[in-house]
Amino acid sequence: MIVCPKCSKENQDHYKFCLGCGNELPRDSGGGRPFRAPTPTANPIVDVGRGSAVPGGIPPVASQPGPFPPAQQQPPGFAPQQPFSTQQQQPPGFAPQQPPQQPAYAQQPPGFAPQPPPFAQPQQPMPPPFVPPQQQAPVAPMVPSGPSPMAAAPISRPPAAMPATCPQCASPNPRSNRFCITCGFDMATVAVAQAPAPEVMSEAPTPPIAAPQPTAQAPRPAVERARLVLIRPDGTEGGHHSLMEGDSSVGRDSGGVFSNDPFLSPRHASFTVANGTLTVRDESSLNGIYIRIERQQPVELHDGDVFRIGQEILRFEAFHPMPRQADGTERIGAESEGLVGKIVLVTGRESFASAFPVPVTGLYLGRERGDILFPEDGYVSGLHCQLAVNQGRLTVTDVGSSNGSYVRLNGPRAVRNGDFLLLGQQLFRVHVL
Repeated sequence: MIVCPKCSKENQDHYKFCLGCGNELPRDSGGGRPFRAPTPTANPIVDVGRGSAVPGGIPPVASQPGPFPPAQQQPPGFAPQQPFSTQQQQPPGFAPQQPPQQPAYAQQPPGFAPQPPPFAQPQQPMPPPFVPPQQQAPVAPMVPSGPSPMAAAPISRPPAAMPATCPQCASPNPRSNRFCITCGFDMATVAVAQAPAPEVMSEAPTPPIAAPQPTAQAPRPAVERARLVLIRPDGTEGGHHSLMEGDSSVGRDSGGVFSNDPFLSPRHASFTVANGTLTVRDESSLNGIYIRIERQQPVELHDGDVFRIGQEILRFEAFHPMPRQADGTERIGAESEGLVGKIVLVTGRESFASAFPVPVTGLYLGRERGDILFPEDGYVSGLHCQLAVNQGRLTVTDVGSSNGSYVRLNGPRAVRNGDFLLLGQQLFRVHVL
């Protein structure tokens, strides 16, 4: 068993998410090996009387006397008692009665004193001398006289505990689970929608019963409005994550396609579907959200904006004229005339490496051709993107790269069907239904 570190609920070893709170279970804290009952071996029992083996360890029915007490010396005239059996041997001259057939214990031969079965009581002292009982009327057999005047009521059998199917990853889950054991999806509404009706078995025909009028309408299951389709490095589609009407968040704790990316924050981004529009928002994640820009479509870069090509993350910093000091002193430094700013290579949250000045004539970036080269990055195309200045504003344009150019989002952004989002190290295509 795996104990959830968040809510202390015990979970099966193969579960990925806690059934009580939906938290991801640690992989290195698996419990002991599951208990398996040993398979019993069928030892044959040899029938001493017949010399045959009875498989399965079941003793023969009539080959041995069984666990009866030893025979006792009985007084004269006492009829020895036989073990209880529905097919016992009758005394000589006994004629079976005509129907209705009486059970063997209802009528005994003359002179027989009814005794309890030898196995019903422990061995007792010698009984008193036998006294013949008075002649009594024969006991009528207990035979049903006919159908009961009251019709049998229908028997309701509880419904079978069929597993609930997760609408996100189609994995079966027990109905007691609140979260999917595979992807962590909230199964509360699914359990209500998929609950089977109890099966009713009737022992006797009953008159039809009018269906009760519904008192309250059951909540409708959540409807998928959009999905994020994973794009593998070879360009093929992988799994997907469904987005329902309203707000939903994704991250490393969401499970499914997000669980194996260490560059995703536990709660990385949130999506809102309303009035047919899908909006994405960064939830203060460490590595942010990037959207792919269209080819040959310039996108303006503001001071502090971050963009990405291949595995290179670049930040644009604009140059601003330095104000003159109140006492007339000027600051010493390189001339910035003819430059609009610089791009710096981001190596961490607040750490930077190389810096490249951006002239008013613009720059080209690539792996083999251009003004700034990244020869070690195999995800950068030979000529990847262009930085240009149009009317005093800096723009970035993808010039037809293989893997595309991406700009980091600074606030909520409405996305369209077919847009590509980069979350962590995974690329997703937006599909609005």
